[in-house]
Parts: sequence; C-alpha cells; structure tokens
Amino acid sequence: MSNRFATRIGLPSAEERPPDAHDVVLFHEPSVGAEARTKGSLFMVAQLTGATPQLARAATEALESLRRDYYYDLSAGVLVALSKAMAGANRRLYHQRRRLGIPRRSGVSVVALVIRGREAHVAKLGPASAVVVRDGRMYEVPPPPAVSEEDPRVRRRRVAATLGEALEIEPFTWQGGLAAGDRLALVSRHFAHTIGVEELKRALVEMRPAQAVEHLQHVFAIRGGTGSDALMAIEVDELPATVTTHHLEPVRPAEPFAGLPDQSPVPLADAIGRGLHRAGDVAEGARAAAGHGAVTLLSWVLAFVPRRRPEYPRSIPRTAEREEHRRRRLGLVGMIGVAGILAAGATVAALPSVAPTEAIPRAASAREAITEAVDLLGQVEERVDGADLVDRNPERATELLSDAHAAIERAGGVGVSEQQLEPLRGRIERRLDALYRVARVARPGAVADFAASLQDVVPADMVAASDGSLWIVETGRGRVLRLDPATGELTVIFRAGQALESGDVPGDPWLIATAATDVVVIDRQRTAWRIDLAERVPRPMPLAGIEGLSGETTLIGALQHRPPLEIFNLYMVDGASGEMWRWSPPAVIPVTYPDPAEPFLTEAPDLDPREARDLRVDVNAWLLHADTVTRVDFGSPRSQADYSLDPPPDAAVRPRLDYRILDGATVGDREFLYVYDAANARLIGFQRADGAFVRQWLAADGGDWLTDVRAVSVTSVADGPPIAYLLTADGVLRLVLE
Repeated sequence: MSNRFATRIGLPSAEERPPDAHDVVLFHEPSVGAEARTKGSLFMVAQLTGATPQLARAATEALESLRRDYYYDLSAGVLVALSKAMAGANRRLYHQRRRLGIPRRSGVSVVALVIRGREAHVAKLGPASAVVVRDGRMYEVPPPPAVSEEDPRVRRRRVAATLGEALEIEPFTWQGGLAAGDRLALVSRHFAHTIGVEELKRALVEMRPAQAVEHLQHVFAIRGGTGSDALMAIEVDELPATVTTHHLEPVRPAEPFAGLPDQSPVPLADAIGRGLHRAGDVAEGARAAAGHGAVTLLSWVLAFVPRRRPEYPRSIPRTAEREEHRRRRLGLVGMIGVAGILAAGATVAALPSVAPTEAIPRAASAREAITEAVDLLGQVEERVDGADLVDRNPERATELLSDAHAAIERAGGVGVSEQQLEPLRGRIERRLDALYRVARVARPGAVADFAASLQDVVPADMVAASDGSLWIVETGRGRVLRLDPATGELTVIFRAGQALESGDVPGDPWLIATAATDVVVIDRQRTAWRIDLAERVPRPMPLAGIEGLSGETTLIGALQHRPPLEIFNLYMVDGASGEMWRWSPPAVIPVTYPDPAEPFLTEAPDLDPREARDLRVDVNAWLLHADTVTRVDFGSPRSQADYSLDPPPDAAVRPRLDYRILDGATVGDREFLYVYDAANARLIGFQRADGAFVRQWLAADGGDWLTDVRAVSVTSVADGPPIAYLLTADGVLRLVLE
C-alpha cells in the first residue's frame, strides 16, 4: 500500500456565480517535496455575511496571511500551526476593521483543511463547514460543538463567531485519517441549506469534483439562491509511487443533448407510443361522457318524483297582541333583576366582617410586606456604571425578585386589594421579563378574518408552502383553504363531498403537509391528494399502505430530497403503534408512492412517539413532547442526555410546561426552533444546534390572544426579525418576533 495520495479539486466557475456572491476560495499545493511532506496541502474557504467588495478584499488578505503564517511556522504540529495562523489572521482583521470600512453586522467565517500524507486536519471558525463522504455517508468535521461550548449563558470566556470579531479566538479543530476514495468538501452553510444536504452528498458521491461543483452551482441558481456560495470539492485517490499525480478532468459539451437522435432507435416504438397515448385519451373521454350521462339520467328521474306542497300560514297575528306579550316579557325580566339585586345585597350583608383585634395585625403585616417588597425592588433597580442588578448579577437579582414577589403575595393575603398592589407587581414583572428574556407583544394585526369571508370555519392545522402561501385545514365544513399573506385573500381549494372537475369526490381532510411545489392532503377515506402550487387543482396521488394507518394519527411531515426534481419523502407517526414510517417515491413527475412505507427509526427513542405532540422534518426529524423534543439523525434517535430542549429560566414563575406546536426557521446564519407552550400561552425560541433557550414572547397587558393557537409557521429571513403566522379560531395573525 502506497502512502501517496493524489487530490482532484473542483472549484466554482466565476462566470456562473451570482453577482452578490463575494465568498473567497483559496488553496495551495506545494511543489517542493520537503514542504509537501512536512506541511501538506492547504485548502481554505471564507463565508461572508453582509458581504461587500471591501469585506471580500479584506477576507482575501486574511486568507493569504493565514497561508503564509502556516507554511512559515515550523515550531509545532499541523493543528497547532494552523490555529496560530488563524489567530494571526484574526488579529490583523480585528485591528483593520475601521480602516477597511467593514460594517459591524458583517462577518467572515473560515474553514481550513490540510491534507498531509494519509491524515486530514481541519480548523474552523463560524458556520462554514467541512464534510467528508465515505461509504455513502456524509460526516461534518469538526462535529457540532458540545452544549457548554455554545451556550450563551456560559460567561467565563468569549469565543468569537467570525474572524475579526474579537481580539482572541478559539477555533474548533479536528484530526482524522483518510482512505482512498474519500470525498471532501468545504462549503458555505448558506449554500448547503439552499441546495439541500442530500443533494450535496449525492453530487459528491456520484460525480467527479469539477462536475459536482458545476451541478451544485446550477441547483443553487435554479432554487433562487443568492449571496454566499463558497464551495470546493476534493477527491482523494491512492497512487503507486511511479504514477504521476496530474489528472485530466473531462469537459462538458457546449450543448448537453448534442448528437442524440430525434427518434427512438427501436423500430415502431414512436408509433406504438403515440397510439397508446391516443387510446388513453379516448378512454378518459369515454369515462367522462358516461359520468355526465348518468348524472343527466338521475336528474330526469328525480324530476318526476312527487313532492309535498309547502303550507302557508292561514292567519296573521294582530299587532296589539304582540306588543302586549312583549311588555309582559320585559316586566318579568325586570322583576327577576330586582330579585337578584336584593339577594346579592343580603348575601354581602351576611358575610362576616373582620374584628378590630384582627384588623390591626393584618394592617401591620401588609405594611411590612409592602416595605420589604419596595426595599428589594430598590436593590434590583439600583444602577452601577449604568447597569442594574439584572445585568450585573442575574442570580442575585433572581433571589431578590422572588422574595419581592412572595412579599406581594403576603400583602394580598392579608387584605390589600389587587388594584393597590398593581404598580409594585408591574415593576416586579418588568424586571423578571428582562431577567427571563421575555418580550411582551401587543395583539398583532390579522392577516385573515374567517368570520368576515366564510361561514362555519373550525381551523385545525396550517402549513406554509414554498411560494409563501398558507394552507389551512378546517373541519367545520371539511374544506382546504389557501391564504395569501400579502393580500389576505382566502380561496377554497376543495371541500368534502363536492365532486371535482375530474369527477372524484374527496372526503373530510385529515392530514396536510407540503414540500417542493406540492401540498399533500390525506382525507378520512384514506385517499391522498396532491395539489400543485401553480395549478391548485387536487389530483389523487397513489400512496401504498395508507389504508393501514391508524385513525389516531396526527403527525405528518414532508421533505424534498432529490433537487432539482420536485419529489419528496413523506413521514408519518402511527398514533396507535408509535411506528414512524417513511414513503420514498421514484424519480418521476408527478409524485407517486407505489411502494409501501418502510420503518424510519433504527432503534427505540427514550420517549414514546405515541405521546409526541408535533412532527417537523428538515435535515433531521424532530418529535415534540410535553416538555422537550427528540432529535432523529438519519433514522437514529438521540438520547435525552445527548440532546434536549433546555427548560426556560422562569420555572419558579411558570413551573408547568405543555408544548403543543413546533416549527423552525433560519435567521441569517443562525438556526432556531420555535415551540408554542399552551400552559403559559407563549412562544419560545431555542437554538437548533444544542437546544439552548434564547427568548420567549408573551401577550402584553394581560391579553388572551395567545391562549388558543392551533398552528405556527415561522418564515426564514436573511436579516432582521422573522415573522410568525399564528392560526387561531378566528383567523390568522402576523407576529414579528423581535
């Protein structure tokens, strides 16, 4: 076995990159044997956030300085030298931010890969990633950091998220062996999210590096990707000692279909195909004509069925009698009201009053409790160098506010009215909100009001499609509605029992999911319907094995997995057995599922899937429970000790949790999970990477508009606060999560 490895590199074409893409891709392969043996080959990618030409030039200079420092440093190993070189580039960029005019919100994420001999060494800072594909599986290196390394509550040290953000940085590093046939890629996380993880893995496995990079650039453009697009594909191959390391890369023809015949080479294949298509069209027309004839014949038969004639009233009541009856009713209501007032007065008069011997101790206790609460609030609100105790010492502030809250409760228990205690209670709640990262939100404007446009609307579920529209299932009359958030227009797509243009009659809608350019609806008759976002016409969709799904099932999800083909997997959790099933379609359009589902979970999770409240499918699958979530990585559920949602920090004030709804969104380069807590009528945000608590939103001024939320959909944004659409019994609300 030879120790020599040859690398084939695929780089993005400058002509096919978006005009707003400023990411930097650099590499260096030494031509001197001694340098190649001691330092290896260096590959680097810089992902830019809020990119400008000035920031791109600064990032290029930083990568060049990183390369020079790494190859010049011979005092330590590869990882140590690489970390020192990255720290030096960080200091240069940190001291030159003002001179170069780099905006404050801009950031530079760097990932560097060194291949020396049969080993790979990786150092990264920020969201840019390095992946290794081996034996059909893709791994991210370094692995995602531990919870304690990214938890915002840990304040012992500060790790910068971008190059040049802080004076000192601590990059994440990894070292591992390589094998012949390994495929590596340095990729921007924004680029990977846009094209999809499955498409990235498939391109690296099935294509040469140059072809893979070209294909992924086309997919990124098809999906409307803009901004960060850094990508470098590397193939590792083993060579004998006498084989040259220079390889030729195939080039594609200017026209992909050049040279293909216009007709099939098989004799009579085209003629037979056209005949079969004409026969199918004739059969479809005959079926439609037969259905129309049957409806016409039934209408003629019903026309001759005898009907009972309506009966009309034979007398008209006089106006005087009706007025007399009305006066009697009003008099009876007045007598009942007077009797109720007398009864209430007698009850109040009969209540026991406080004796003078008890009133004086109660007044003293109330005075002491209020004085204690005021003193504790004064300690919390005291500012030192412009910061109150909540900012200086959150733990001490929590203790003092808890004692102040208890003192207020004691004052209320000895007879002080709530109106008198309201100012102190409001001050305590405002400090607790700052401590527990609570945002009080006034009632937002309604995107749609169901009562104003439709009747008997009982909303049950809502999903957001890829074109930005909202699709709602309502059980009042068994309808599926489409809502345009921009205009507030509601459209009925289909209703149960009403025949479609194709002659098919749908049942009551049950489950709904969306992916790619389709919306999937499953009715109570176990029939699956596919609705294209452009045509908006329901069409039956074959789904093998759906008749065996339990009627208690409520969890469904969909995930596109073969871009640019608009096909997707379906995931369901059986409500009776707790099994999680996955349907995978063939690579044809329109989407069908002729094969039965297969089990998705490779082992039993810590928490029973039958008790899950909601299901979300993105790169991973997420099962929401009453107070946490189960994360599933490629079918393997992670234990609660490995991954779970941190409880909100206000457990002393809101001890009970009742999670009902789960959704996720990407805000800039950060990914979040959003959970609706029905027990406390609030929306909570968590970090997707480690489940750490971020922020929570509650209704302001005691509002109750968050008490009956039935579905939540949060939109991803490149910058600025995301927007959450809340489905309630009365309509859809638009909430800005600031």
